[in-house]
Amino acid sequence: MTFKLKKLALATSVVLSAFMLQACNDADTAANQNQQQTAPVAKAEKVEMKSLETKVIYLDRRMLPPGAVLNVTLEDVSLADAPSTTITSESMDVAGAPPYPVTLDYDAAKIQDKHRYSLRATIKVGDELVMTSTTSIDPFAVDAKQPIEIKLDRVAHQAPEATAATGLAGQPWELVTLAGETVKPGADGNMAFIQFDMDKKSAYGFSGCNNFQGTFETSNGTLTMGPAASTRKMCMDGMELEKAFLASVPTYASYVIVDNVLTVKDKQGKEVATFKTGN
Repeated sequence: MTFKLKKLALATSVVLSAFMLQACNDADTAANQNQQQTAPVAKAEKVEMKSLETKVIYLDRRMLPPGAVLNVTLEDVSLADAPSTTITSESMDVAGAPPYPVTLDYDAAKIQDKHRYSLRATIKVGDELVMTSTTSIDPFAVDAKQPIEIKLDRVAHQAPEATAATGLAGQPWELVTLAGETVKPGADGNMAFIQFDMDKKSAYGFSGCNNFQGTFETSNGTLTMGPAASTRKMCMDGMELEKAFLASVPTYASYVIVDNVLTVKDKQGKEVATFKTGN
């Protein structure tokens, strides 16, 4: 009898232990489910997209060759001594006469109050640049109205010898814009400029405070600048211009000349500076 009671007590203990273990498991499961339900859910970043309506035109009456591709870009040009940053761009095949309407969709969060922005447009056939915009256009200016008009100028393609003789050579090129921003006179009211000596392959000029001189190489529209040396005087005016101008010179990679305006671009095809000459 005592043996049977012990067996019964043991069996009862095992059953109670099993129930208690199951209850603990159920409690843990419920707690985990509750934690999963109450855990904070990461919110996806809200992207506010806006649009710029543009209208690309050109006055040249010649038809574009087959395979022409138009590219319109919105760029951040805030840093004078660094390449511009692309915010958004849109490309399309073009045929027929302009205007060409292009809509640029951009993330509004990428536009900052104190930054400067510019629209740029090009037309290429393969790797050959056929047309390009040559002026800085601020799409967020107070007086900007959509569709924003972007005017293109045809790029003159000449043999290297002709370009050297009638393009860069001889006349001084006065600096007009740097990274899309119009420059002011430097020391003593003098404008910064650069001049190219084709025979000596040397470039020299005035950078805002000091004179500078260096070397360059050019071939069929490319432009590579060598190291430059300059005088070391200090000026009340023109020092910031000089710093930005000289920092931009090593980024030169190509150039076009349209209507006595020299436009210099970097390796990515982005405008670095523009110059003008009276010749």
